[in-house]
Amino acid sequence: MGYNPLVSVLISIYKESVAVVSKSIDSMREQSYNNLEFVVLLDYPEHEEMKRYLKKLQEEEHRLHYYVNEKNLGLLYSLNRGVGFSKGELICRMDEDDYAEKDRVEKQVAYMNKYNLDLVGSYTNLMDMGGNLVGEIRRYPTKNEGISRFLRYTSAIPHPTWLAKREVYERLNGYRDIDCADDYDFLIRASLQGFRLGVVPEPLLRYRINSNGMTQQNIASQKVVAEYLAKQLKKKKVYSVEEIKRYRMKMKPKEEKLVRYYAIGKKWKRGEKLTLAEKIYFLCSSYNLAEIRQRVMCKWILYRD
Repeated sequence: MGYNPLVSVLISIYKESVAVVSKSIDSMREQSYNNLEFVVLLDYPEHEEMKRYLKKLQEEEHRLHYYVNEKNLGLLYSLNRGVGFSKGELICRMDEDDYAEKDRVEKQVAYMNKYNLDLVGSYTNLMDMGGNLVGEIRRYPTKNEGISRFLRYTSAIPHPTWLAKREVYERLNGYRDIDCADDYDFLIRASLQGFRLGVVPEPLLRYRINSNGMTQQNIASQKVVAEYLAKQLKKKKVYSVEEIKRYRMKMKPKEEKLVRYYAIGKKWKRGEKLTLAEKIYFLCSSYNLAEIRQRVMCKWILYRD
């Protein structure tokens, strides 16, 4: 392959076990694409077993460099810090508990080069907490135009699959501290800056589904902030962090209503008994109607893509 830039694989680790993290890292070490470096941030300095594992691994893997945060900083701060430590022309995201297919990086670099893209992702193959595939592949728009339309409704490229040019991170000054939906915010800002986005139409990452999932409060917060972020595309304007945080405070009552809505939906999905009032509230909720519209529009965009 003619285009062979250094790719910095960026991994932030929190409290995950060594057994899981080692499989994730090994899946990247065994990539068919060889021009790699691994930048690992341990965001839980009390994780002594992980420190021992990373120290031993660094002795046998000359491409790996690990750093221990002095205190828990959170994912986006760790990632921004990791970009600063990296040397690659391309930055590749990898979550601590996912597995990459052996040709993930090779195919993404080739796809990026072929279609002149600045940030590229891929489909994902879902797996359970035990690492077993559940038989569901999540698909996304593959072309820049389809992704731009998709971003009006929701995030269009799964964060753990990103491979981006360093220039994207540098011009956007990395992730912003907006409490939630920071990867969605990043993609919107990248699109507004004119960066070309794409998705390899293959499941190159095995994405682990957390059986506990997010809390209803977190889902509600993500929803409220995401709706506001999407308006940046319509107005072709990037909101400031202060504007986003003020909006979220203003929308606290809506967040609380959404918490109830998602709590009822979760009970219904689990097959728990609901009162007639709860069923009517859920089905007739404006949130339900909005989500139906969003799903229909996203399916239409995928179909057109």
